[in-house]
Amino acid sequence: MREKVLRLTWCPFLFVYGTLMGGFDEDLQKKVGAKLVGGATIRGRLYDLGEYPGAKLADKGSKDLVKGELYQLADPEHAIKIFDRYEEYFPSAPHKSLFVRKLVTVSLVEGGRKRKAWAYLYNRPVANDKLVPNGDYRNLVAVRFWS
Repeated sequence: MREKVLRLTWCPFLFVYGTLMGGFDEDLQKKVGAKLVGGATIRGRLYDLGEYPGAKLADKGSKDLVKGELYQLADPEHAIKIFDRYEEYFPSAPHKSLFVRKLVTVSLVEGGRKRKAWAYLYNRPVANDKLVPNGDYRNLVAVRFWS
């Protein structure tokens, strides 16, 4: 059977869970004019890496969630090039990348609808990194601010 080639333009959605969310310095809407679809989650675990978080997909059957936002990209090919550089993802050398871009299943918070979206997942070991409680980076930042 012939494998389908997935083109970036076929998936204009991006899931973000850290410093690219609205209100942070690297706000996605400001960076590439993306449109917020809504709050969303992916099955995974979120780790505190210091200045930013990193998500890893959860094993099958896990109930762990990473909370974030789903955006629709006006020009996916242009935006993905910008974010590949920002996330230090090298498509021709993923093993050297800090993050890797993958298609994931995203669940919208409102209504629970599911969509496929790009997400940047941490590509390093996390044995010495702290797990973020409830997979919520926004909450982690708030706790740091008020502590």
